[in-house]
Amino acid sequence: MVMSIMSYYARQIFDGTKGFEFRKSPLKEGDLNKEIYIYSAKDDKAFVGTFKVSEVLCGNTKEILKQTGYDKRDDGWEIVKYFGENNSKCYALKIYDVKKFSKPVTLAELRKVNANIRLPQYFAYINESDPVYAKLCSAN
Repeated sequence: MVMSIMSYYARQIFDGTKGFEFRKSPLKEGDLNKEIYIYSAKDDKAFVGTFKVSEVLCGNTKEILKQTGYDKRDDGWEIVKYFGENNSKCYALKIYDVKKFSKPVTLAELRKVNANIRLPQYFAYINESDPVYAKLCSAN
């Protein structure tokens, strides 16, 4: 699985200050505890590492902020801005087993092995037969 994350938030994941990824759609139960490749969108335009998700919390934005501790963080307002104050479909993906690549794999590099690569807005699956999969595995 590949997940697009804004570069600012990807950096927070790797420095340990972001323990949850907030989304408007949940992951499937079968995707829990599986490696997810992080595509750092915006600034980096590169795959920068992996993480796994142990659980998915769902609820009202305010409830989720309290459950995750983001109600006490200075950047909690960003989640409210994105979801709205009382959105009932706020999902928080609990992140663990974070691994940063020693060298990012750029989109330009991946286009050399698959010119038709399309990156998801939320997430996408990569087939094991896709050369992109082999390239990402070798960076891990």
